[in-house]
Amino acid sequence: MTLPSHTQAPTRPAAHPAYDPTPSIPLLITEAVQEEFWTRYATIRGDAEHFQPGYLAARERTALLLRAVIADLFALADPSNTFAAADAAAAANAVRRKSWELQLPAAAARAWLRNEYAAWRDDPQHPPNCPGRCGGSGTVVQITTWQDDGTPVWAEPFDCRRGEDDDPHATDCRCQGTGRRWNSEYREYQLCERYTPQPHGDRQLLLDTHGAGSPHPYDEQF
Repeated sequence: MTLPSHTQAPTRPAAHPAYDPTPSIPLLITEAVQEEFWTRYATIRGDAEHFQPGYLAARERTALLLRAVIADLFALADPSNTFAAADAAAAANAVRRKSWELQLPAAAARAWLRNEYAAWRDDPQHPPNCPGRCGGSGTVVQITTWQDDGTPVWAEPFDCRRGEDDDPHATDCRCQGTGRRWNSEYREYQLCERYTPQPHGDRQLLLDTHGAGSPHPYDEQF
């Protein structure tokens, strides 16, 4: 995981990110594969005529859109790679061709792609039998708080990840890789929402003092 740098030149304003928040590439791959599956599934079964043509076309277009976003993310990771930028632009224009829209120059095509992805992300269309168990709503309920004996206490709605697991937290995270942090004020465990590494020396000292499976002072800091 790459942590953002908070340092910037005083005479140059900070640039707005192309994607905010930055999409998860593993999740994009999962979504693209699932979107393409619905089109292929209907075709292979031989009864595609029973599906609305607009539905199948939308699934195919979404798969192309998500693949183009992946290509664009790789191009953004290395702005000096002109080949990656060209691939991203070509992928964006492939989405436009699917929609019977005119082709755009590279920079304009990639800018259009980001707007299209933002619109799609704001209104995700998950199938009724979505692997993420959202029932097509795009939202699932996830437990966020547990008692010290492991009993669930509180749950909140989260965006459905279509069955894709969250990225695991490494052992140097404040949650020690468990995905939960101990809150001594409320005497309960709370969801560790993001991987937050600690200095190795301090981490090892705490583990030696309190044990890997026991709550310790670092877990009280939020």
